[in-house]
Amino acid sequence: MAEAQKVFRYVAIGPSGRRVKGAVPATSEQAAFAQLKRDGLSPVRIRAALNRSSETSRSRGLSERECAELLADLAALLKAGSDLRTALSILGTRSGRPAIKKFCGALSAEISGGTAVDSAFARALPVKHAFVGALIAAGEASGDLAGGLQRASDMLASRIKLRDQLVSTLSYPAFVLISTVAAFLVILLFLVPSLAPLAEDLGGAPPLTLRMLMMASQFLRANAAVLAILLGLCAPTLFVAARAGALQRVTDRFLLEGPMRRITAAIVFGGFAICLGDMLAAGASMSQALRLAVRSVRSSAGRARLEPVIASVREGQALSLALERVSGFPLTVTRLAAVGEASGALGVMLGRAGRLEEQGALRRIEAIGRILGPAMIILLGGMIGLLMGGLLTSIQQIGDVAIQ
Repeated sequence: MAEAQKVFRYVAIGPSGRRVKGAVPATSEQAAFAQLKRDGLSPVRIRAALNRSSETSRSRGLSERECAELLADLAALLKAGSDLRTALSILGTRSGRPAIKKFCGALSAEISGGTAVDSAFARALPVKHAFVGALIAAGEASGDLAGGLQRASDMLASRIKLRDQLVSTLSYPAFVLISTVAAFLVILLFLVPSLAPLAEDLGGAPPLTLRMLMMASQFLRANAAVLAILLGLCAPTLFVAARAGALQRVTDRFLLEGPMRRITAAIVFGGFAICLGDMLAAGASMSQALRLAVRSVRSSAGRARLEPVIASVREGQALSLALERVSGFPLTVTRLAAVGEASGALGVMLGRAGRLEEQGALRRIEAIGRILGPAMIILLGGMIGLLMGGLLTSIQQIGDVAIQ
C-alpha cells in the first residue's frame, strides 16, 4: 500500500529571489523537498503541518458548489465597496449553514491576525483548490481582489457544470444497463426455477434453451453465498485501492490511453489550459501559474505528462513548444497558445482554447450518450426478447409433450 500523504509547510526562495510560503502535499519531507525543487523553488524550511485535521476541518462540510457561491458573493460585496472582513462577517451571519459560518469566521480571524488573503484561503480550502489562492494573490497584486475572487468562483462553477453534464449524459445508459441486469437476475432466479420441476416431471431431456437457462439458474442459486461474499470483499478492496491511489492511477492511465483518450485529454488538458490562462490573465507570474495549474489537474497521469513543461519553460522554452511535446495534448490549445504568445494575450487565448476543448468534449459525450442509450435499449431488449422467446418456446414444447 502506498504511503499516505501529509501536508508540509515550507518557506522557500522563488525564481524571482523573493521568499514565498505555502503548503505542499507529499509522503515525506524528502518528497516535499523534491517536489519544491521541481517547481523551481529553493526550500529554506520544511516541516510537517501540525494537526492537519484541524486545518482541513474549516472546509469540511463545505461543498464545491458552496465554495463557488461564497467566492462570488465575496466578489460582489467587494465591488459594492465593502472590505473583505466586513464581507466575510455579512456572509457568515446571514448563512444558515454552520460550516459556512465557521469557514467565514476562521478566514476573518486569520486575515485580522495579519495572514495574507491568499494564504488564508489556501489554508482553508482543500489542496485540489490551490489555484484559488493563486488567483486571489494575482488579483490582489493587480489591485483587483474582487476580480480575482470572481475568476476563482467562475473556475469552480465551470468544473461543477462540467461534472453535472457528464453525470446527466451518462446516467440514462447506466440506468438502462442496471435495469437489464436486474431483469436477467429475476428471470434466472425466480422464473426459470419454477419451470424446472415441470420439465423434470415430463421425463426426457428438456429443450436446449431451457437446459441452458436451468444451468445458469442452478449455478447462481448454488453459489449465491460465495458470489455475495466476493462482492462484499470487492467493495472494501476497491476502497483501499482508491485511498492508496492505485485505482486512480490505473483509471487515469486507461482513460488517457484507452478508446476514450481524445475526449479525456480534451477535458483534462482543457481544464489545465483554463486554469493557467485565467491565472496569467489575472497577473500571476508564469512560474507560479504553471506550477499551480499543473497541481490543480486531478488526473495523476495528466500531471505526470505536464510536469516536464515546468522545467522546459523555466529553461527559456516557449510555452506552446513545451506543450506540443506533451503526449495527447490538444493541438487547438498549442496553436492558440502560440497566437497568444505572439500577440501578448497568452492568458486570454489559453482560457479560450481550454473552453473550446471542454465544450467539444461535452458535445462528443452528449452525442455518444444519445446514441448509446437507444442502442443499449435495442441490444439489451433484443437479448431479453430472445430469452423470453426461448422460455415461451420451451413452455410450449413442455405443454405439447404433456398433451401427448
